[in-house]
Amino acid sequence: MNAPPFDTFLSVGGITLRVVSDDRRLASNPGGSLALFAADRGEPDIEMRASWIDAAPDLAGRVLFDSGGAWQLLRSNGDFLFAFRSTAGGSTPYKIARFNSVFTDGNVQLYRRHFDDHASAIAHPLQYPLDELLMIHVLSQGRGVEVHACGLLDSSGRAYLFAGQSGAGKSTMARLWGDRPGTTLLSDERVVLRTDGDRIVAYGTPWQGDAHFASPASGELAALFFLQHAPVHAVVPMAPSRAAAKLFACSFLPFHSTDAVERTMASVEQVTRRTPCYELSFAPDRLVVDVVARYMR
Repeated sequence: MNAPPFDTFLSVGGITLRVVSDDRRLASNPGGSLALFAADRGEPDIEMRASWIDAAPDLAGRVLFDSGGAWQLLRSNGDFLFAFRSTAGGSTPYKIARFNSVFTDGNVQLYRRHFDDHASAIAHPLQYPLDELLMIHVLSQGRGVEVHACGLLDSSGRAYLFAGQSGAGKSTMARLWGDRPGTTLLSDERVVLRTDGDRIVAYGTPWQGDAHFASPASGELAALFFLQHAPVHAVVPMAPSRAAAKLFACSFLPFHSTDAVERTMASVEQVTRRTPCYELSFAPDRLVVDVVARYMR
């Protein structure tokens, strides 16, 4: 009798993923910050099978997106096919991942020769960037959006986001809040916003920034602040239309699909229509925490 397959469960942004494999190594709990997102067994939103292959992967399909070297996305027989390459492995992909059109079922194959030749390479099937790419595409089915933001929970479990592009001050803001009593940091770089329920809920993610904050915690979104460097602190309310444009610029989008982008835009508009939004001008000192706290109360 064949031994039952090994499996592991992960949950990011309220979306549960089950990884199944005949090889314990491929269905083990991942290392790094993703290990914080291990989940209990249950009904998964995404079922993914992982296996080894001994021949170079077949990449038949139409290229939808090319990152410029690290990964490609193809359309193949109605499925989405991700191909991942490394500088060490040359032009041959070390991993391919095939998912159905709604990203609920998939297969990941790892090229055994690459990992035999490069012993230090991480062999977990969800090794970055596949974990984040999968999340972006699942959310784009109408579930929500991933955004560039520092996120935190107050002592009542309400979530507050500080959004901005690279260099806006997300990691700085996370450090300023990090030791404040009653505060839980969700992330200093990327936060998932779920818009497919009665409430808009913010979730921490494993994809951290320079301050290295990551948490699987979540809370109902109470306010959204857009960061801007300035010599003095100031908080100015924003109209929903302007806030939507700012949040869209901070969002992760599957640009290859018009429908997916439109669904993501609808999620962004829902967030800014239902949430108080502010422009936060700040200097990197602790006084800004007290300024923001007045709006949180």
